Amino acid sequence: MPYKLQYFPVRGRAQALRYIVVDNDLEVQEEVINKIDWPAMKPKTPLGQLPVFHDGDLHISQSNAILRYVARKHGLFGKNDKEAALIDMINDQQEDIRQAYMHLIYQEYDTGKDAYIKNLPTQLATLEKVLGENKGGAEFFVGDKISFVDYTIFDLLDNLIILSPTCLDGFPKLKGFHSRIGSRDKIAKYRATDAFKKLPINGNGKQ
Repeated sequence: MPYKLQYFPVRGRAQALRYIVVDNDLEVQEEVINKIDWPAMKPKTPLGQLPVFHDGDLHISQSNAILRYVARKHGLFGKNDKEAALIDMINDQQEDIRQAYMHLIYQEYDTGKDAYIKNLPTQLATLEKVLGENKGGAEFFVGDKISFVDYTIFDLLDNLIILSPTCLDGFPKLKGFHSRIGSRDKIAKYRATDAFKKLPINGNGKQ
């Protein structure tokens, strides 16, 4: 039985999962939830929010909980407890950066964009450092195999590049990482589709 994903017609909180699905040949049926249908559906979801991921009679909300569940089932959570802990740590760090980005997009885009971009290097420097600590930043964030945090950070960087096209110019390891993940065959083919290109990043028309 295939998995099922329910989410709005945006990249948003489901995009890292979509990359995992494509890159690992997972069978997932995606149900697009339009805003007009959301109020009636909301009370039927586990936590009153999307995305919701279904695996048989298991129904999961919270995007990071979904990612960790899928990662554990499909070998994307490191090869041991140490790697899993590092993956969790780095994903929490990217989540902090993502939350600041989302605050800008949904609350301060018109008034805070310049200040946000000015302060962005401080946030990216942490990821650059952590990436460099694993094999000099030449492969993945943790270990010698791709994990779910590589997909979440790729998606985050993608959003930041659209906001500020030169934001990675001072971070060669992150820039190389973004290029490598984006060049993975299945991901590159997916990103070349009209369906991907037409999908807005956020739900408010910003980006």
